[in-house]
Amino acid sequence: MENVLRIGISDMTEMSEINELGINENLNLRYCSDIIYTYTGSILIAVNPYKPINIFNKEYVKKYHGCNFGVLEPHVFALAEAAYKSIVDDQVNQSCVISGESGAGKTETTKLILQYLCSITSNVSSWVQQQILEANTILEAFGNAKTIRNDNSSRFGKFMQVCFDEINCIKGCIIQDYLLEKSRITFQSDGERNYHVMYQLVAHGQTNQQMAEDLHLRAPEYFKYLNTSNTEKIDINFESAKFDALTMAFTVLQLQQYSIDGVFKILSSILWLGNIAFEDIDGEGCDFSPADHEAIVIISKLLGLKCSDLQKVLLVRQINVRGNITEIPLKLQEAIENRHAMAKALYSKTFTWLVTKINICTNPGQDGSNFLGVLDIFGFENFTKNSFEQLCINYTNEKLHKFFNHYVFALEQSIYMEEEILFTHVEFTDNSQCLEIIEKPPRCVFKILTEQCHMPKGSDSAYLNNMHSEFEFHPNYIKGSDRRHWESEFGIKHYAGCVIYTVDGFVEKNRDVQQDVLFDYMSRSEDAFVKDLSQYQDQQFIKSQYCSTYSRGSSKTKLTVSDQFRHQLQSLIDVLQNTNPWYVRCIKPNLEKRPNCYNALLVLDQLKYLGIVDIVRIRREGFPIHLNHEEFIIKYKCLMIRKSFANTHNYISDILEIIKVSSSEWQIGKSKVFLRNVAYQLLEDRRKQIIYRNAVTIQKHWKKFVCFKSYLRIKKAVLIIQHSYRGWKLRIRFLRMRRSAIIIQSRLRGVFAREVAAALRELRRVDEEIKKREKTMLQIPNTDCNALDVCEKLVQEELDALSHFAENIKQSVMDSELTVKNSLELSTQQDSVDLDNIFAFLGEGSEMTCANILIEEINDKMDHLVQDLDQELELCSQDDSTTILKESDRCLLTKGVPSLPEPTTRPPPPPTMIHETKENKVVKPEPIYEAINAEKITNLKNNEIENDTIIELTYLGEKKKKSLTPTLSKHEVDPEKEQRRKNRVEKKIQEININDESQKNIYIEEVYNIIEYAENYFNTHEILIDGTLMATLTRKGKKSNDVMPKFDMITFFKSDKIPTSHIHMYDPENISLACNIFRELWKYMKGDLGAERELQIIQYIIGLGIEREELRDEIFIQCIRQATNNPSADWTDRIWLLMCLIIVAFQPSKQLFRLCEDLEQLSVVSFSWMQEQKQLTFILPTQLVMQYKS
Repeated sequence: MENVLRIGISDMTEMSEINELGINENLNLRYCSDIIYTYTGSILIAVNPYKPINIFNKEYVKKYHGCNFGVLEPHVFALAEAAYKSIVDDQVNQSCVISGESGAGKTETTKLILQYLCSITSNVSSWVQQQILEANTILEAFGNAKTIRNDNSSRFGKFMQVCFDEINCIKGCIIQDYLLEKSRITFQSDGERNYHVMYQLVAHGQTNQQMAEDLHLRAPEYFKYLNTSNTEKIDINFESAKFDALTMAFTVLQLQQYSIDGVFKILSSILWLGNIAFEDIDGEGCDFSPADHEAIVIISKLLGLKCSDLQKVLLVRQINVRGNITEIPLKLQEAIENRHAMAKALYSKTFTWLVTKINICTNPGQDGSNFLGVLDIFGFENFTKNSFEQLCINYTNEKLHKFFNHYVFALEQSIYMEEEILFTHVEFTDNSQCLEIIEKPPRCVFKILTEQCHMPKGSDSAYLNNMHSEFEFHPNYIKGSDRRHWESEFGIKHYAGCVIYTVDGFVEKNRDVQQDVLFDYMSRSEDAFVKDLSQYQDQQFIKSQYCSTYSRGSSKTKLTVSDQFRHQLQSLIDVLQNTNPWYVRCIKPNLEKRPNCYNALLVLDQLKYLGIVDIVRIRREGFPIHLNHEEFIIKYKCLMIRKSFANTHNYISDILEIIKVSSSEWQIGKSKVFLRNVAYQLLEDRRKQIIYRNAVTIQKHWKKFVCFKSYLRIKKAVLIIQHSYRGWKLRIRFLRMRRSAIIIQSRLRGVFAREVAAALRELRRVDEEIKKREKTMLQIPNTDCNALDVCEKLVQEELDALSHFAENIKQSVMDSELTVKNSLELSTQQDSVDLDNIFAFLGEGSEMTCANILIEEINDKMDHLVQDLDQELELCSQDDSTTILKESDRCLLTKGVPSLPEPTTRPPPPPTMIHETKENKVVKPEPIYEAINAEKITNLKNNEIENDTIIELTYLGEKKKKSLTPTLSKHEVDPEKEQRRKNRVEKKIQEININDESQKNIYIEEVYNIIEYAENYFNTHEILIDGTLMATLTRKGKKSNDVMPKFDMITFFKSDKIPTSHIHMYDPENISLACNIFRELWKYMKGDLGAERELQIIQYIIGLGIEREELRDEIFIQCIRQATNNPSADWTDRIWLLMCLIIVAFQPSKQLFRLCEDLEQLSVVSFSWMQEQKQLTFILPTQLVMQYKS
């Protein structure tokens, strides 16, 4: 637009000569250059181009947003921006009054203002803004129609209050409608159409067959209400697209689907009402024609009524006289008028219902503090035949013209006179007399019309006669165009010219007979929407009823249409007077609605009755901005460096001189300062610059303060976080180091314990063999050589038999192990567990043990030490044959099957233990050596010698058969290291012998009770209701007997959940793990899982026990508890099996170790139970069993 050559003057107050011809010529020049907007001070003049112009896109919105009024070229966006900025800066309600003739472009201007407001505030509440725009779509479809002057003429007035919240964003919108033209529903003049929605509905029915069947729609030519005078064909595709936009608008406004369908049913029933044709019966009544029955059935179905009720409403009139209802048949003309009244009532009520629903959806509530009202009212109309609607429309324009003149001329000049400033008086057109003849009581056009409506036999002719007699000599009243029409016409001289009105139908239209009988039947309709619509009442009508001065109960209490409209219009004027108005004067360039056609005479007439010349003159010579002295000083004192309030007049003059503007642009009155736009804009620009600079300074210091406070807060928080993190990190490091130390200690103690155990085992074996040999030698009699040969032969045969039997047993064990391994690979559903891999997760430790050079040295040395003993036993085997046979027979009868080979390694030792008695205290740092009790070994010697004998015989038999020789050590043994090892072993044996007696006394004198242990070391458990912890947690109150006794805590527990660990723990993580272990233990005990899952549970429990020393006693306690009083023998067996594996992996602490007389006794008992199981020998790996036995 900046590149376009400017033609004409953008602001006509700058014209050198002000006259109608100069103004008209200026508008013509700009119109021919597609410049349709021109300023007259703060008033915008818009000429309808009748074609699309590319000046309303987003680029222009961004261009005018934030720009001062008058800086850029005239535009409706500039006026909307000025009104919006006034709301933001001054917090004062604004209004945009859009006036002009029908077809001048008022509706389009209204839509542009709404679109601009929604665009500049679309970053916050876009949904509300979209609802406002779609509400305008609905109102345009139901309230606009094509006329001879305008293709989209508003046939009702609306005042849209766009509400803003505290942050100046659109919060909602309230719409007030005025005087819908209901007569257009039943009749249209030549070249005009019904409301848009009627054609859109019928056109969509032509493209949507399902909808046409549901609503009983036909072609547009079929309905009489759409073809009263217009023969123009409608564009089906265009109207159908408009209908789609309408349904989308309904959806955006969140109307329910049944309501939308109900609205369309009402519209379809109105169209079918127009097709009903009555037949006269002797001039006293009427009846339906044969073609009417189809229409009656369809209307009844659409409205959900009975056909008989609808026929009764159409043919009979009811009169209520003191409670007695009298039915009078309608004559033909009365029936037709009654049909039209029904159609008007249905459409009017539907339109009012839609406006109410829109207001409910877009209501801002309590957040709408300020608003910008946009008034789109019908323009001045003068047709060939003007009726009651034109009188109301022209009365509205007279009222708005009066308000405009009062605001622009009368009020302005009266203020100049009161303030005693210099100005030139401007004459303007005063329409006060025209308004008095229309609305001023007691005798006016509307009052006389209302009197006729209240009379029983009021008529249009009586009303016209009263008008002629009352206003015959009034300067603004005309009896008619000529004497021939005095009995049917009257005229009024309006500010825009003389208009002749045809009085036919005035009384009936003003009376607006309510269809009470119809709505009573609709209240009992089967359709939900029709029933709701019948009970709906316009709130404005109810409010007007309360404002009536007539007594209730009389016929005069019903307000007429003119009374309601007059009250609405007065309330609108009251609202406008409390706002700061902005005016848009729309001008129609030609009557043919053609683009690029400027009719100078037509525009000149509009300029005259709009008073554009007077407006230009008073805007040019007047001062539109008025500010009180105090308000001016408060607002602009920031421009003064030295502030002094001694003389207000001089202080204001100093402020105005700062901006260096001519003194003709401002004047100072008694109490107000008068400014023109030039001076006001300069003052505002300087003030905003200073405010901006000071605001930046304040923001700078405030942001500095906020940032500094935030820095201190963040610094404090960082120090706290660092302190906590460092403490946590050190604690984690300590725990890791402690666990590592414990693992190292356990490994080292295991090495020492295995050395001692291996040495003791070999010593015991040597000692037993020596004793056995001595005993045998004493029992053998001195016989001759023949007896010795026979004995030797018998011994040799027995040895061969035993060797063969041992080989069979060994082969059977290997075959069984292979069978179990294959079965586990094929199926995971068996009950057995692959115990060979049970300690796979301990592989690293095992490798370390096997790889230990010290262990290899010990093993090799032990083999070397017993080499001579084996040779001696082989040489003496013949002498011992008799005794060996007897002992072997006894062992086979007792045990049946020889034991498996000895293990090569020893399980890790338990922690150290301290035994205290009343007399003395004995400290034993290595509890593994306590387990090796000489007396215990002696007591168990008689039981174990049987198994050892079988093992030795098998070993000797195999050596004799296969001629095997013991292998020598792979590494040479250091004599000094071997000597130190022997000394260490002897020292430990001596300590065992010395402390054996005291330990024996401890076990005898003090029997440790597990209940006492539970009292000392167990946590407190609450009784679980219904076996669930959640039930316990959700109890409202706790009682003393809710705590579980300690005795119950060491016996079988039915649930798989415990509230906390059994033993006191200091690590919360270990407590949580203890609860998980108990849950996994329950799953394993039940035996419902597969072999793979059971193996995972066993590895999980043993792995936690090895890794976390604090959990070891907890695992033992849980196993002991579930094995005690267990109702299922299978479950008990599975618990004992897990106990065996746990004892192999780790041992309990010193306190728990005292629960049994001896850990070896517990091990032997457990192993004895295991031997009683039938398949245990085939399930357990050889190495694991021998480790457990050792």
